[in-house]
Amino acid sequence: MQVVSRASIPRVAFVTGGLKLGGTTTFLCNLAGELIRRGIPCEVFSFEKENPLASDFQRLNIPVQVWDERRFIFEERMNQVLLRLAAFQPTTVMANLGPASFEVLRYVPPGVLRVGLGQSDDGIVYDTIRLYAAHLDLVAVVSRTMKEKALALPELARLPVYYLPYGVPLPDDNQVIRPDSTRPLRLLYLGRLEQEQKRVRLFPKIFEHLCQSGMPFQWTIAGDGSEMLFLKEVMKTKLPHQKITFLGSVRYVDVPSVLREHEVFLLASDYEGLPLSLLEAMGHGLVPVVSDLPSGISEVVDETTGIRINPAKVEDYAAAIIHLQKNRAELAAKSVAARTRVQQEFSVTAMTDRWLSALPLSLGSPPVWPSRRRITAPLSAQNKLYFSPPLRFLRRLAAQLRK
Repeated sequence: MQVVSRASIPRVAFVTGGLKLGGTTTFLCNLAGELIRRGIPCEVFSFEKENPLASDFQRLNIPVQVWDERRFIFEERMNQVLLRLAAFQPTTVMANLGPASFEVLRYVPPGVLRVGLGQSDDGIVYDTIRLYAAHLDLVAVVSRTMKEKALALPELARLPVYYLPYGVPLPDDNQVIRPDSTRPLRLLYLGRLEQEQKRVRLFPKIFEHLCQSGMPFQWTIAGDGSEMLFLKEVMKTKLPHQKITFLGSVRYVDVPSVLREHEVFLLASDYEGLPLSLLEAMGHGLVPVVSDLPSGISEVVDETTGIRINPAKVEDYAAAIIHLQKNRAELAAKSVAARTRVQQEFSVTAMTDRWLSALPLSLGSPPVWPSRRRITAPLSAQNKLYFSPPLRFLRRLAAQLRK
């Protein structure tokens, strides 16, 4: 574990467009929590009120500031974020998610390191980084594929680009799943129940193949989203040895107990950065059956640790699960290898060490934060007129009425 000199302790501010459930928010919990544990001050600032992991941030002693997007217009929230940043006096500000978080970097004074994070291999992410390149000092991405794509962008030619993959908390040995050939195969999906990116509407097709095979299984779907009702309606079986369970939202603190009850982890996404839920599952010994995607997946999953599936071949997801059910010795070997891979490369400790190596420890004089800022239309705004003084007045009035 990297030791930080008290004479040069960084102060890290994480700014995010929102804190909804997902890997980007869990990443903040993991990294900020470990930095604070090492004595490095951190705070999190969100442009949206929703904070489903509030108890987890509190458990890790991470200060979080949120602003209600229905009560305060964008310019008001921006002003408040900047005022709180000035009070915190960070040495580093990280834009975590969405254009709003990158917009903050336009107003950060000289002397503060400005970091833009890319956490999904998605065109929108690269477009945002390109748009704000002039206001960045460093770009960090979570996969080697994303680093290659970022380095190819002409707008980033002057910027260092770091490959800084996620890390997850590791369970004790007695909390790790042990495959049990005397029980039905226990399959888990843990994540957002959305068709976009996660492709959860493939689940009924996979479910049908599993049921037709006659194999015994227990499939748990943990998470929430717009596709929940659809999946509940179509994924039904009356056979006692084939069960489907919907857990709904799971608190982050309860994720380890859910993982411990399963053997195989399913992820059928069509794009990812580096799936944090995948690392969590593998760290608990679950064997992944996952889409063979260019970003992140191949860095963690190979033939020894799991099974990668061509995303275009839906039937192959079910075939892989059936194969693991029939070959329990292979399942057990992959379980050990999956946990070992995460232990060696993707722990919270390893992730935090990587981040501290990327952040400068030789700090200059404290930057001067202006007491007031003139907030202009965001660079990402399609309609600049929307942020003009007359419309700002009307938007503020509408927000007051919503109170």
